[in-house]
Amino acid sequence: MSKDTVNITPSVGYLSILSSINYKAWFAIGEFVDNSIQSYIDNKSQLRNLHGKNYKLKISIYVTKSKIEIRDNAAGIAEKDYYRAFRAAARPEKKNGLSEYGMGMKTAACWFAPIWIVKSKALGEKEVKTVKFNIRDIVKDEIAELDIIISPGQTKEHFTEITLNELNKIPAGSTISRIKEHITSMYRHFIENNEVEIKVNEEKLIYKMPTVLSAPIFVDVGVVANSTKIKWIKKIQFKYGKNKNAHGYAAIYERADTKKAGFSLFRRNRLIQGVGENEGYRPLEIFEAPNSFVYQRVFGEMHLNDEEATHTKDGFQWSREEEEDFIDKLKIALEREPKAILTQSKKFRKDRRSRDLKKQTEEGLKSSIKLMPTALAILEEVKIPKQTNIPTELPRTKEKEVRKKSIQYSGYTWELEIILNYDKAETQWLQISEKGKKSKQIQIQVAMSMGFTQQYFGDRPDEIEGMINLVSYLALAEVVARDRGEKSAHTIRLSINEIIRTLPPELGY
Repeated sequence: MSKDTVNITPSVGYLSILSSINYKAWFAIGEFVDNSIQSYIDNKSQLRNLHGKNYKLKISIYVTKSKIEIRDNAAGIAEKDYYRAFRAAARPEKKNGLSEYGMGMKTAACWFAPIWIVKSKALGEKEVKTVKFNIRDIVKDEIAELDIIISPGQTKEHFTEITLNELNKIPAGSTISRIKEHITSMYRHFIENNEVEIKVNEEKLIYKMPTVLSAPIFVDVGVVANSTKIKWIKKIQFKYGKNKNAHGYAAIYERADTKKAGFSLFRRNRLIQGVGENEGYRPLEIFEAPNSFVYQRVFGEMHLNDEEATHTKDGFQWSREEEEDFIDKLKIALEREPKAILTQSKKFRKDRRSRDLKKQTEEGLKSSIKLMPTALAILEEVKIPKQTNIPTELPRTKEKEVRKKSIQYSGYTWELEIILNYDKAETQWLQISEKGKKSKQIQIQVAMSMGFTQQYFGDRPDEIEGMINLVSYLALAEVVARDRGEKSAHTIRLSINEIIRTLPPELGY
C-alpha cells in the first residue's frame, strides 16, 4: 500500500490573525521577557564563566508611540535554534521552562505590530544575525522563508534586540504604568533574587512586598485574646487533584486593599494569574462577597508548578474538579492553626491609637470642623415639626440590600430590618418605619447613593460597618425614646437629614 503525505506546517496566513486575539499588552511583553530569562537560565554557567559570578541578566524595554524595543544581554539565539525560534508552534526541546509552546515571541510580536525585527548575537558564535518580519508581505506573497542578514560581531558579545514597528496597539498613559506594575509583579521572584534587572523606559522595576498585619489574635469581633502581637503571614503547602503540589504563603494586609487583595498564582516562578487591580485570585468559596473583610484583607502567593498554563500564560488549563479540590484544600490550609487567617481577617479591628491612624483622624477633624458653621446655619433656617407621623412601612425601592434581625427589648421581640437604599433619586438620608406597640417591626433605611454616604462611608468593610452601626444606633435610640413617651424623638433624625441634604458634598449622581 502506498502512502501520501500532507504538510501540516502552519500556513503563513496564520500570522495575520494573531493581531486579533484577546491579549493584554503586559502579557504580550511578558513573552519577550520569558525568552530572555529562559536564555539566561539555560546558559547561566557559561555566562558566569565569561563575565564572573556577578553577571546579571539585564532586560530593557522601551515603549513609545511609534515602536517597542526589547533588549537583553542573555545568551542570544543560537544558530541551531533559528528554525524553531521563527517558526510558529515549533516547541523547544526543553518543555520545563518559561518558553514551552513555541508561540510566545511570534504571537506577541504579531499582536503588537505588522513589522518586527529580531537582531541577535549568540554566545560563542562570531556573527550577528538579523531577521525582518513584514506580516503584510509574508501573507500577500505567501513567503515561507525569510532571509537572515549576517554581519560580524564581537567575540564576547551576546544579546537579542527585538523592535516592533508600526504598532497595532499603542501603549500610552495608564497602559505604560500598568505594564510597569504588571511586569514587576510577574517577575517579582527573579527581581527579588537579584538575578534579573528589568527596566521600562529606563525606570528600574523594584518589587515591594505588601506590609503584613502585626496584631494580637482576635477571638471575637474587636476582642483580643491577649496583647501579644504576631505577624499574620504563614507558609502553606498541600497536595490536590491527582497528587499535584501547591506551596506558597498567605497573609493579611496591614491596611485593607480592595483592589489588590487575593492570591497571585505562579508557575515556575512566573506569575500566571492574579496580577493587577481587581485581578487577584479570589474564589467565592474562600473570599465571599466583595464587601467582606476576607475579600479585602487576605493576600498571598501559591506556586502550581504541576499545572499547565494557557499558551498566552494568563491562566491555567486545570479541570473544574482540580480547581475545586485546590480551593477546598487552600481554605483548610488558611484556617489551620496556628494563625487562622480567615477568622482573624473577619474579627480584626484597627486600634485608632496608632500613630498613622491618629494622624489621619486629626486631618479629618481639621476638615470637619470647618463645616460646623454651615450646618448650624441650615438648622437655624429649617423648621422641624414637633410632632410627625412615623410610617408603619417604608416605600419600596428597586435597588437595595436588606438584612433582618430579631432582637429582644423589655421582654418583647423587635423584628429589625436594615435597608441599604441605592436609589439615586433618594433625598432622605436616614428613614425609619415602626409598626406595633410592644412587639415591633422596625425598618431602618440609609441612602447609599447620596453624596454624604459616597464621600464618607469609605470602601472597606470596617468603614462601612462603622457607619451603618452609627446609623442604626441613632435609629434605635429614637425608637426607644418614643417608646418611653418622648413625642419629639424624631427631631434629631430630621435635622440630620436636612443638613446632609443641603450641605455638600454633591457628587453629581
